[in-house]
Amino acid sequence: MHIEEVIAPELCVLGAQATSRKKALQFIATLFAEHNSQYEPFLLLKALVAREQMGATAIGNGVALPHGRVESCEEPLAVFVTLAEAIDFGAPDQEPVDIVFALIVPKQFDFQELNGLDGLIEILKDKKVCAQIRHAHNNQALYEIIESALAQYEKTHGIERSSIEKANKEKHKEKKEIEDNA
Repeated sequence: MHIEEVIAPELCVLGAQATSRKKALQFIATLFAEHNSQYEPFLLLKALVAREQMGATAIGNGVALPHGRVESCEEPLAVFVTLAEAIDFGAPDQEPVDIVFALIVPKQFDFQELNGLDGLIEILKDKKVCAQIRHAHNNQALYEIIESALAQYEKTHGIERSSIEKANKEKHKEKKEIEDNA
């Protein structure tokens, strides 16, 4: 599975209101649950908070990558948000966080199975990309910025996705379109 397969435009949100790390995680858990009705927001929040308690997930440059493991989760899910006001996330560079890429994964998930995650992390360490994210004018633009940055990263690093991954992405888009039209 490729990281692009878990990023959906409807789960990219600009300007989320949060005054603390816990409030940001609550917003993320609620957003996950609103778009994935099989999950309870409290269960997701509990998983995200449990991981944060093991150590901060901020990577610097105003970016955090919170994630949680959930027993009932069958495949990785992502939420990508910017915060209206930067908040303390315990970053190693002491910078407050205003860009959050969150993942919910199955309990026994091996992050090595999520192709492109390392590239995403590198992209989110890039000050130019983060500036573009911070200046996105709407949710769709936020989605397009990250998709474009991932494609550029792969091109620059000579990464060729297999035809299977490309087919899976198309299948995911088709499934989403069917769900949206139902």
